Amino acid sequence: MSSFCLLALLGEIFLGRFTNQGWTMPPTDVRERVLAAAVEILRTQGLAGLTQPRVAKAAGVSQSHLTYYFPTRADLTRAVLETAVEGQIANLGTAMSEATDPPERLSRLAQALTNAQNTRVLVSLVLAADSDPAFRDLYQRLVTAMRERATGMLAGAGLEPTPAQVALLHALGTGLAVMSAALGPEAGQAVNANVLQELFRLLAADAPAGAPPTA
Repeated sequence: MSSFCLLALLGEIFLGRFTNQGWTMPPTDVRERVLAAAVEILRTQGLAGLTQPRVAKAAGVSQSHLTYYFPTRADLTRAVLETAVEGQIANLGTAMSEATDPPERLSRLAQALTNAQNTRVLVSLVLAADSDPAFRDLYQRLVTAMRERATGMLAGAGLEPTPAQVALLHALGTGLAVMSAALGPEAGQAVNANVLQELFRLLAADAPAGAPPTA
C-alpha cells in the first residue's frame, strides 16, 4: 500500500465512527456538525465565545479534527458567519411571507427585532467586518437581503418606497434590535411596535397627494 493510500485510510479511521457496518460519518458530516455547534455558540455567546477549543468541545470532536477543516480562527469565523447569515436571511423571509397584511407584518417585525440571538449574529458580523475588511461582503449580503424585505414591507403598506426610505427602515430596525437586546424581549417589543407604527405613519403622511392610503 502506498504512503498516500495509508494516510488516506488513517484519515478515514480517525475522522469516522466505527459501526458494525464499518466506518461512517463522512467528512462533510463532521464539518456540518462543527458548523452547527459553532453557529449555536455564536448565537448564544457572540463572537467572543467563538473559540476553537469551545467549538470542538461542543461539536464532540478533537481540536485537531476541527483545525483539519478550519485551520485558523479566521477560517472558522468566516464559515460560521456565512452559515449564520444564510440562516438569518431564510428566517426573515419566512417570517415576513407568513404575514398576510401590513399590521401583521409590523407586529412580526417588532417581535423579530427582539430576538437576542439574531442580534448577537448581527453584532458579531459588524465587529468582524470592522476588524477585517474581508468580512464586509458577508455584511453587505445581509444588508441587501434586509433591504429587499424592507422594500416589500413599505410597498405592502401602500407606499412607493424610495432608496432613502428603505435605508431608513433598515437602519431603524438595526438600532431597535440592538436596543431590544439590552431592554429584554417584553420591553423591547413594546418599544419596537410603537416606533415602527410611528415611522409608517410619518411616511404615509409624507406620501405624495393621490398616493393610495396605507392599511
